Amino acid sequence: MADVNVNDTYDGNYYGVATYRPDMLPLQKDQHDELNRSKLSRSASLRLPWGSTRDVVPPSLFSSSSPKKLRKLEKREDMAKKIGLQSENDHECLRHAHMALRTRFFDMMNVLGKLWFYLVTPISLLAFLMLSPLVRSTGESWVAFVQGTTEIELVLFFGGPILWLVSDLAFRLFPRWLLKAGRGPEWEFNRRTGMVKVWQYPRKLPLMPRKPPDVIEHPFYEFDAWCCARVDRHGSLFDLVLSHRYSKLDVTVGDILGSHGHPNMCYAYWDFIQNYMDVTRPLPDFPLLEKYRDMDPVTAEHDREAGRPERYWRDMDMDTFKKKVDRMHTDVTIIDTVSRPNLMEERVRYAT
Repeated sequence: MADVNVNDTYDGNYYGVATYRPDMLPLQKDQHDELNRSKLSRSASLRLPWGSTRDVVPPSLFSSSSPKKLRKLEKREDMAKKIGLQSENDHECLRHAHMALRTRFFDMMNVLGKLWFYLVTPISLLAFLMLSPLVRSTGESWVAFVQGTTEIELVLFFGGPILWLVSDLAFRLFPRWLLKAGRGPEWEFNRRTGMVKVWQYPRKLPLMPRKPPDVIEHPFYEFDAWCCARVDRHGSLFDLVLSHRYSKLDVTVGDILGSHGHPNMCYAYWDFIQNYMDVTRPLPDFPLLEKYRDMDPVTAEHDREAGRPERYWRDMDMDTFKKKVDRMHTDVTIIDTVSRPNLMEERVRYAT
């Protein structure tokens, strides 16, 4: 198959000539080597099939865009555009860009503080209260007992709330300093052109300006999704990686999804990406994408014919949304990815 000329992306219509259409996949050239997977890594990886997708998205991504949050965002100034963040989630592309290191540091502090507050602090308090009979049996007063509490116990009680408070105050008091873009975009899935773009940054040398990145583009249908397993002290973890079939190019989409203890989250994310890139169907009905649905021609026509409310997600009450999240958990749990035929095998001969 001839390489797609990305400078001649559009054919006069809204969508480009390389867009992903499952019913019109071009014949692919043979893959002679699996350049991104050694025999050892293939033993711990599973190439995921193309096609037969379900209308799913990983529940963690789904629940992060609640109606309440979307309504708040509508009323606020768009800080992402104001400070020049280069991530994007709209009708044209899904683009991922890291935030600055300090932003990620305080964000991680906030997450750790919340987890600590909701998990470690209650357990510590429960253990503290269970000592009550022992304190009474020794005749020691509670005041004396509390005064004798060690620094470690105080940290268990108050460490989480302090982290949460400090990070929250930092974001509230210094938003312009904290909300800062990182080095630039990492990868992009473009629905309108059908291309996948990856930015490769050279190593930054001390006291030297960073050199411009290499930008590589290939059609989406030349990538295969791999669910990769690894083991650490907590057990098995699974990551989703998209690998270009004909070069040593990986797209680490797991940067957004993160590692999970169950492969079904990777399966659901792969379905979501395929559904997003498929221009024969509307955009995935995902809360974060709702305000862009009328900007995509296929989606706008579908919504008109189906009579879909323009603010279906944004006007939804939280109880109904929680039921939708629970339903998504169920749908992802019973997903049938591993038993599906691979649509791409009809158009390409794999090396392995």
